[in-house]
Amino acid sequence: MSTPQKLRLMTYLSPGVPIQVFELLLHYLEEVTGLEGYLITESRWSGPPADRRDPFTDDVADIAFMCSSAYLRLKHDNIKHVELCPAAPVHRHPMGGGAPVYFSDLVVNSSRNLSFTSFVDLKGLTFAYNDPVSLSGSLVVLGNLKKMGYDSSFFGNMLHSGSHLKSIKMILDNKADVAAIDSNVLKFYLEQNPADQDNLSVVTSLGPMPIYPVVFNSRLSDNLKKQISEALLGMHKLPAWSEKLEEWNIQQFTQVDESLYDLETNLMDVVKGLSLNSVYY
Repeated sequence: MSTPQKLRLMTYLSPGVPIQVFELLLHYLEEVTGLEGYLITESRWSGPPADRRDPFTDDVADIAFMCSSAYLRLKHDNIKHVELCPAAPVHRHPMGGGAPVYFSDLVVNSSRNLSFTSFVDLKGLTFAYNDPVSLSGSLVVLGNLKKMGYDSSFFGNMLHSGSHLKSIKMILDNKADVAAIDSNVLKFYLEQNPADQDNLSVVTSLGPMPIYPVVFNSRLSDNLKKQISEALLGMHKLPAWSEKLEEWNIQQFTQVDESLYDLETNLMDVVKGLSLNSVYY
C-alpha cells in the first residue's frame, strides 16, 4: 500500500511572525486540498542558511515561508526545486497601499519620542539591529543613510541584538536608543503585548520592501500548485477565513511574480560594499 500524500509546510519566520499565522494557512490548505498536513518551524534563521542543505534539495518541505533575501540566494545559487508561488500576503501598514510589501519601522522608547521627528534626529544615537544582512533591520537603513550622504558612522554606536524581538526589548530596557524593526513583527508584538503600546513610538518607516515569499517545492504536481495558489488568492473572499486573516493583519493574498523582488535587488545594488560595524549584544 502506498503512503498517502502529506502536505508539508515549513516556516523560518516565527516567532517574529506568530506561528498561528502559519497554522491558519495549514488548516486552510488542508481543507482545500483534502490532504493531511503538518508544519515544521525553524526559528534560528529567517531562511535556509548557506552552509546547510535546503529543504527543497532534501525534499523535506512542499511549501516554505522565508525572508526574501533567503529566497533570492536560493535562486541565485540555482537550487533546482525552488519555485515561487504566485500568491503573497498583503499585510496592512499605513504606507502599504494594499501592496505585498512591508517596511522597516525606526522605533524609539516613547519616553524620548518628543526629541525625534525625523531620521536625521537619530544621528549619534545607539542603534540596535537584528542581523547585518537583514533587509529590514540593517540594509534598508544603510540605503537610506547613503541617499542622505552618510555612512554607518551616522550612529554613535551599533548593537547586534540577534533578532527583531530582542531589538525591541533593548529599546524598552533603554539599552539602545533606536532600532529598525520589521513592521509586521512590530505590529504582532504590540498586539500580543498591549501594555507596551504606549512605550514604543515609530519615528519613521523606511521602504517599501517585498513581502516574504511563499515558496513551492517544484516536485509538487502542477495541478496541486495551481490549486494551492488559487486557494490562497481567493481566501479573503470566504467570510470565515477572511475574518481569521484579518485577526493576523493580513488583508488578502495577491498575485505576484519575480519582479516584486526587484525592490530588494535594487536596494542591494545601492548598499553594495557598505556594512554596519558593531558589537554583538
